[in-house]
Amino acid sequence: MAKTSEVEIILVGNELLKGERRDSHAQFIGNLIGTIGVRLTRAHIVPDDREIIGDTVRRRMRSARAIVVSGGLGPTHDDITREAVADGLGASLEFREDQWKWIVGVFSRFNKTPHESNKRQAYFPPGSEVIPNALGTAPGFMIEKDGCLVAVLPGPPRELRPMMESTVLDKLQSIFRRDPLFTETFRTTGIGESDMTPKVGPLFANFEKEFVVSSLPHLGGVDVVLTARTDGDLKKLKKRADKFEASLREILGAHVFGKGTRSFQAVVGDLLIKRGETLGVSESLTGGLIGKNLTDTPGSSAYLLADVVAYSNESKVEFVGVRKASLKKHGAVSEVVCREMAAGIRARTDATYGLATTGIAGPDGGTKEKPVGLTYFGLASGDGEEIRHRVFPGDRITIRERVAYATLYLLYRKLTRV
Repeated sequence: MAKTSEVEIILVGNELLKGERRDSHAQFIGNLIGTIGVRLTRAHIVPDDREIIGDTVRRRMRSARAIVVSGGLGPTHDDITREAVADGLGASLEFREDQWKWIVGVFSRFNKTPHESNKRQAYFPPGSEVIPNALGTAPGFMIEKDGCLVAVLPGPPRELRPMMESTVLDKLQSIFRRDPLFTETFRTTGIGESDMTPKVGPLFANFEKEFVVSSLPHLGGVDVVLTARTDGDLKKLKKRADKFEASLREILGAHVFGKGTRSFQAVVGDLLIKRGETLGVSESLTGGLIGKNLTDTPGSSAYLLADVVAYSNESKVEFVGVRKASLKKHGAVSEVVCREMAAGIRARTDATYGLATTGIAGPDGGTKEKPVGLTYFGLASGDGEEIRHRVFPGDRITIRERVAYATLYLLYRKLTRV
């Protein structure tokens, strides 16, 4: 039977179906295999059920050229993926003494002894190629049958991703033998898709013969992605992508903050380092999220001097210098208090800039005058304070993420226009 599907993934876990965890594998695997010109055709989420997993593998092998199965390779009673995949393959499992010795060696490095239950992680279908796991105790495996490659990997992203990159990707490349896709991502911020589309629609149309042009919204803006098959003419594609970038920057200006995968907060940090400037942050509503985002980037100690989570009124007075009279008269969620938080943290850290956030993230605490989502965020500098207020939509997590991004955008605009 001819294969009608390229690569499919089967994600195993009751927690995914219950919404207790979010899947990140589909995006990662889709992007990764796209670099070798291969498409992720389908994604399936199945429970920790041996019969369902095995049946899904058996059925999808008829149509797919490759299947990646993730999750359920641990030592506990509900980790039944290896048995279920073997069922789907119509195979048994055999014990691999070399892999058991490897597992014992992993435990010994931490002065531990594996439990008897860990032995199940050393069983594989006959003829399988073992995929080493450098960050865990569950090796993966892959095997070809009836024209379909089945690769089975552990669920944790920190384990799955390097195993995909180091082993499975090479195998897929040898199977499909395609020229890699040309992709270029231009990152924008401070503008939504509905506002951006009318501005860039004609530009997208001018390049649609060479590229598939995609816009991918995120909380802080939109990523614009160009994709094309190289067909041996990579120089021409790069030249055209450069022209696209020049036009995009001319239309959107500073909204285009970079290209590739570098994060917005890393770009803000780059600007601070380039200018030799520093930052102090005072967070109430965002509870340390701005500091977390900044320190996700190595080297952030060069510009981030302090991040104070001043959540209570008392801490706002004690640690960042908000006046008691301001809190009493205006309340913590106010322009005045945000202004004093930004100026106060800047003064107390002797930083070039001070950032501050205060607001109501919900789900409770809102009033008619001050609804859930109301936020004040501000920037203090040698030129004074710049305070913004908005009512952000979304749940508590989304509101906080939006505010953190908007506050850094305020700083970004300052850094790019001075």
